[in-house]
This record gives sequence, structure tokens and C-alpha cells, in this order.
Amino acid sequence: MRHAGAAGTVGCDIGGSNVKLLLLRGGRLSRRQSVPCPADCGQKEFVDRLVDLLRPLPAASAGIALPGFLDEKRRKILRLSNLPQLDGLHLAARLERRLKWNILLEADSNAGAVGEARLGAGRELKRLLYLSIGTGLGAALTIEGVPVRVSNNTVGHVAGVPIGGQKRRGAEKLLSARGILGRFRKRGGRSRLPGTLALFELARDGDQAALDTWLETGELLAELLAILVPLLRPDGIVIGGGVAGASEWFLPAARRALRRRLRSYEAGCPEIRAAGLEAYAGAAGAALSARDTLI
Repeated sequence: MRHAGAAGTVGCDIGGSNVKLLLLRGGRLSRRQSVPCPADCGQKEFVDRLVDLLRPLPAASAGIALPGFLDEKRRKILRLSNLPQLDGLHLAARLERRLKWNILLEADSNAGAVGEARLGAGRELKRLLYLSIGTGLGAALTIEGVPVRVSNNTVGHVAGVPIGGQKRRGAEKLLSARGILGRFRKRGGRSRLPGTLALFELARDGDQAALDTWLETGELLAELLAILVPLLRPDGIVIGGGVAGASEWFLPAARRALRRRLRSYEAGCPEIRAAGLEAYAGAAGAALSARDTLI
């Protein structure tokens, strides 16, 4: 394999809907690209298609961010809730054989937190709590840019934390893109929307059901954060993932509701920000982690 420092490092963030790619060279990010995720194929075809995406890039190493649980050495996929056909895949070894690169796997929430802590909206924060909201829901805590690893290389399974008042459900069921669109439909909104971007556009056009859905999203997010903040004690919170593109519609409500919920919390209410790297936080953090680990 080529030495990781001999060329650039690729960051690849595999989500349930899209694969984000970029190149890290000398501390600068370039060649950003987003393509649909090959979510409908088996392990062999998935690896084939990922190799086709990575091989043209001028790199010697890659960090691959994945939406789920990895083994202790970050070489093998244990479980991906949105891509279950990849469970058990020795992805790092397969890619290394094909590409002759050095490969590091990382949980997508950790990767997003590293990207935001070092190059994005959380650069001045010592303790950063990062939530990725998109096809799924993940969370990570970094201390001086390094992820805290409690179980399966993550800070914990935040997606299963129950929220939602009396009818409590796992946070992912309510805050993921599917959950948000489902709550919109229950408010009498259109039965079929292609995604949360369409819901963002409806809110911008003044659709009341869309506006109410985003308001409720902010309040549910604050309910989750009111549980996490006293436990993890972050200096600030960054919201990333695909849903963060609509942050102007739900973050103000989340900030108000979190201040109200943490009124008696002695450390005060930390600031909530949208991701500075937007949808590429995970890819950036994966590249940074791979470069630091593999060189």
C-alpha cells in the first residue's frame, strides 16, 4: 500500500440516501461530490460500486463514515440499521485489497463531530455534542476534537432514547427524516413528499402544516437535548445531517424550548448551532480521522 502521507486522504460518508465524498489535502477540503447510495444491492456489488467511486481520486488512504456500529478495531461493520445487508461486512479489508489504500472505518456521528470540532461550527468548543439528523439519528461527543467512545465506538445509542411526551417513542422514530414526514402527514399535510427538502420549501411558502411540523421538530429536539446535556455536559451543540438544511425552521424553537427545560440546570444552556460544513461534516471528519490514524 502507498504511504498515507504520499497523497490526499479521501473522506467518504455513507448515508441511507447518499454517499458524500471529498478530498483532504494539506488541511484543505476539495472535490466535494454527492451521489445516491447503492442501498438496494448486496455486499459484493456495494463494494464494487464503492471502489468505482473511490479509485479515480488522487489518494493513498480513506476514512469511511458509516451509520451504525463497528467492531472495536474499526475494521468490520457490525450493524447498520439503514443498510442491514452490509451487517458483518469486513469492509476495510475488502477495500484495502481492491484499492491498495489504507482504510479506516468510523461511525458517521463521530466523523461529523470531528469535522465540526476541527473545521466547522465547533472549532472553539472543548466539549462538543454533535447530533446528525437525516435518514437516521446519531450523536457524538468530542473532547478537544477526539470522539468519546462508550459502546461500539460511539457515545451510546441515542436513537433509542424515549421522547415525545406521554406517547414516548425512540428519538429516531420522531426526529429522523421519515419521522418528520410522518408527523407532517398526521397534521393533514400532503401524503407524499420526496423528502425534508420539500417540507422545507413548503414552510418557506407559508404552509401551516409544514410550519407546525418544523416547530414540533424543534421542541422534540429540545426534549432529547435536555436529557443529553446534563449527562454529557457539552460546551456547545452542533446539529448536522440532511435535516440540518432546514435548521432555520426548527432551531429557533429548539433553542427556546431547551432554555426553558434547562432553566434550573447549574451549568446553563449551551448554544445550539447548525453544522458549518453542512452535509459534508461526516466526510470531512472521516478524512481527518483517517489521516491522523493512518499516517
